[in-house]
Amino acid sequence: MTNDAQELDLRPGYVAMKWYRSRTIPFTVTAVDSAGTAINLTGASASMQIKNASGTVLMTLSTTTGQGIVLTNAASGIMTISPEAVGTSVLPLDNVLSMDLKVTLATGVVYVFFRGHITLIDKITA
Repeated sequence: MTNDAQELDLRPGYVAMKWYRSRTIPFTVTAVDSAGTAINLTGASASMQIKNASGTVLMTLSTTTGQGIVLTNAASGIMTISPEAVGTSVLPLDNVLSMDLKVTLATGVVYVFFRGHITLIDKITA
């Protein structure tokens, strides 16, 4: 046994994304624990809020039907996030927006899998 002070970082991972307005493709997230084992998401709910610099919620994605998050293989911890299901056209261009992904398991345990920023870029080709 050691008496050395240990540092433990409990903050979720940081992600920086660039999305094209009205052209953002779905992306997949696999929920894993600190050992790399998939977290069973059966019966879970997930939500992702996108906020501007003043903290105003501009978009909410969730596992509610048609709201942009689908548990594509819940037992293996896999979800697909599709921002266009809600519509990125409501988001301001060339702003850095804050976001996080929160998952509530059927047991009531809550995880924030990542947090970060999104920069929205206007499409070039119509």
